[in-house]
Formats: sequence, structure tokens, C-alpha cells
Amino acid sequence: MAEFIEEGIVLSVRDGMATVKITPQGSCPDSHEGCPAKALLKDREYTLEAINLEGASPGQRVVVEMKTPNYYLGLFLVFVMPLIMLIFGYGIGFLIGKSFFLQGETGGFIGMTICFISSFFIMGLFKRKFDTQYTILKIVTNLS
Repeated sequence: MAEFIEEGIVLSVRDGMATVKITPQGSCPDSHEGCPAKALLKDREYTLEAINLEGASPGQRVVVEMKTPNYYLGLFLVFVMPLIMLIFGYGIGFLIGKSFFLQGETGGFIGMTICFISSFFIMGLFKRKFDTQYTILKIVTNLS
């Protein structure tokens, strides 16, 4: 997955982390020409917490790198895993339902529902592993 680089202003610094205000300017650089996601954010400010390896101080303009580790594994977790859980839940529920003498496919639908809902809890457990990581790459200028 490509990394995005954006400029911003450091608002505050605490414990090796910096709060940075970003105001996107135009479309994505390089191969992301006309990126619809960034076009929606154009001229809208947002703040983020970035790792402050450069020792930036409040008021300085900095370059922030935005990386998404395990991007494709995250896509699998969000889009494919719930489908797998639906199929798995139906199969297990159908077999358990037959052993409890449930009518028709009732057990399959109950198992499917339980496994599908549990897939969201699984996503929540792994959320932190797939979050975007922000890092200050360099200090551009002082505002003062």
C-alpha cells in the first residue's frame, strides 16, 4: 500500500507524540491523481497524533507520513472474514440444529447470525493492528 505524505502544523507535544493539524491541499500526488478521498477533504482541517521522532515543537510546520501496515490483511478481515463466518455458522448451526431436532434450516440461520455478529467482535479485537500510523518525517519551518 502506498504511503501518503502531508504537511501540517504541530499544535502540541507530549511523550514522544505530537498533535498535528493537517489541511489537505488538492488531489493526491504521484499515482493518486484525482483521488476522490483526498478531494473530499480539500481545505478541511483535521488533527492527528503522530510519532515525533524529529523532536518537533508546537508551531513548527512538519511533513507527516501516513502508513497503513497490513493493508491487505485488513481488507480480508473486513470483507472476506464475515462471509466465511456466515458459511461456517450456517454449517455448524445446521448440524447442531439437526441434533436438537429443529425444523428445517432454523439451526443454520441461528448459527449464521451468531457467527456473523461474532465477526464484528473479532474485527474489534484486531482493529489496533490495522490502524494508520502517523510519523513526522521532517521539520519544514518555524511559524514564529
